[in-house]
Amino acid sequence: MPSPSHLSIHNLLKAAFYQNRFPAVILQLFAAGILCCYFLVPALTPLFEGIGQLKKEGGILFSVLSTACFGGLIPWIVLVYRGRIPPGKRLENLCFYLAFWSLQGFIVDRLYTYQTIWFGSEPTLRVLLSKMLVDQIPYNLLWATPNCVFFFAWKNASYDWRKLNGAELKRKYVTVQVSAWIVWVPAVTMVYALPPNLQVPLFNLVLCFYSLVLVFVSRD
Repeated sequence: MPSPSHLSIHNLLKAAFYQNRFPAVILQLFAAGILCCYFLVPALTPLFEGIGQLKKEGGILFSVLSTACFGGLIPWIVLVYRGRIPPGKRLENLCFYLAFWSLQGFIVDRLYTYQTIWFGSEPTLRVLLSKMLVDQIPYNLLWATPNCVFFFAWKNASYDWRKLNGAELKRKYVTVQVSAWIVWVPAVTMVYALPPNLQVPLFNLVLCFYSLVLVFVSRD
């Protein structure tokens, strides 16, 4: 079987779709379940209102800390528990995950805030489509995917810039971007259907759940 470095773009796209089909379905069901609970289960209204109030009071600091926790800390704990991180690398990996996801939490908070200013907060088809397209095209293509690919490759290269391979980074960019669209196009549309103060919390839950699913279904 050819190594990923020798796969064509077409085969890379097929591999990305095949690898993410199971996590994507589970993640969409998970996000849809939360959305249904918000709109259809009145008994949970106080819970959602409480979470929204925490976000409102915490502001951007809430986004930074919660994303660091759900995107970095919780998956790190599971990876350590499953023996996927060597003992000598645990603290180093924890620091990387917390720093990386804190930054992403800050950026996502700004993205969601400005999208609300630009398009409004009503969950109409026009608003949801506009927010999803901004999220998944300029934001993902120009920031989220290259940022993720570059920094994780840097970490895997023992933080040595000289070990990074441009051709390999391009191949990873393609697969990660396609994987992101498969998973996140429906997910962020559901995120944007919620009130502004609940969007970052749902993003964090989906992010954490997706990370944990990948821990159990992927060896890489």
